[in-house]
Amino acid sequence: MANKFKKIKIMKKVSIIALMVITIVSSVFAGDNNALNFKGADAFKKLYPHATKVVYEVKKDYTQVHFTWNNIDLQAFFDRQGELIGTSRNIAVSDLPLSYVRNINNAYEGYTITEAIEFDHAQNGMSYYVSVINGERAYVLNVATDGTISVFKKMKN
Repeated sequence: MANKFKKIKIMKKVSIIALMVITIVSSVFAGDNNALNFKGADAFKKLYPHATKVVYEVKKDYTQVHFTWNNIDLQAFFDRQGELIGTSRNIAVSDLPLSYVRNINNAYEGYTITEAIEFDHAQNGMSYYVSVINGERAYVLNVATDGTISVFKKMKN
């Protein structure tokens, strides 16, 4: 029972972090793609002409755009020159490729996969960020296109 509460606590922490990243914005635009004013805005408009609920934040090294497209909540990232870095979305754990799930289960035996984010990198292709927990330990893993698993971030319980 205590393990279940720890799992819920970790999931809440990860969700809160994701929400904080999304809600810290410098400019807000609800579906008016013509009013976007950041390097990469033209590329964004071409890629997602019917995007709605568009919210973006210009950061030091990149611009993050959160938006809805075809009823899917997405995030796009652009570098300082306005080039697309990649696009991400939350996915169900059951939608992870089976080989990746097997590799994670083998490498992190006894851990439970709690959350997954699909990241389509403009240069390197598809990868996944996967949260796993086991008692006192929690990690966000990066699973590369070739199936290589690395620790992206250690989480505190």
